[in-house]
Amino acid sequence: MRRFLLLTFVMIAGTCRLSAQITDWSLSIGVRGSYTTSSKVFANPDSPSPDVRSQYLDFSNIYGGGIEFRFKNPDDNFFISLSVEYLSKRQGQSQLTALTTPARRVDVTDGFRLIPVELGANIFIPLGSEKVRMAMGGGLGLYYGQRILSVAGTNARQQNKPVSYGIHVESSFDYRIVSWISVRAEMRFRDPEVTTENQFEENTVLVNGVSVRLPQNSFRTKINVNGLSFGLGVVFDIF
Repeated sequence: MRRFLLLTFVMIAGTCRLSAQITDWSLSIGVRGSYTTSSKVFANPDSPSPDVRSQYLDFSNIYGGGIEFRFKNPDDNFFISLSVEYLSKRQGQSQLTALTTPARRVDVTDGFRLIPVELGANIFIPLGSEKVRMAMGGGLGLYYGQRILSVAGTNARQQNKPVSYGIHVESSFDYRIVSWISVRAEMRFRDPEVTTENQFEENTVLVNGVSVRLPQNSFRTKINVNGLSFGLGVVFDIF
């Protein structure tokens, strides 16, 4: 996590330094809620069997929120964006799981968290309107992921701090309400893959009064958030 925060700081500092060097650039800040259509969690990414390796749990309807900074030169339609977002999805149910020895039906909470930090180069498409603006672009991203897993109330603590890298593409639509406030709708596509390592805090759990063993070694999981992301929020023009 420390490495991830350092990389995030470098991206923010670099963008702010660029803005400081070009003092006549404008700054806007957007706050948005987001909805991502789907994601996959691969429980056996290192299996020698392709069939087992390709098996995954589907996590749909992922909600999150984020903030975006846009730096624009008033003389042209090009702008730079920097966004930070937080996504989280978990689901709990009673299920038969092979994580226990022997396999038993227990309460399992499973899911993930993902923090995308994305730096983009974008351009406004001329529409001939002061109130309506449309933009398209894309860029690079850093993605920090965390597996959420609990079996019969025992958590599987994450052992590593994974950060992956990738690209994203985006399009947005702004409608200006007053001179310094706009409403923004956007669509974004990203395809990050983050591999986590987890280990259960306890070796055994009680299920209906019976002691059941949990895996003692750490295990790896691959998180792939590959669905479309839709955002809706408010934008404030700062200067």
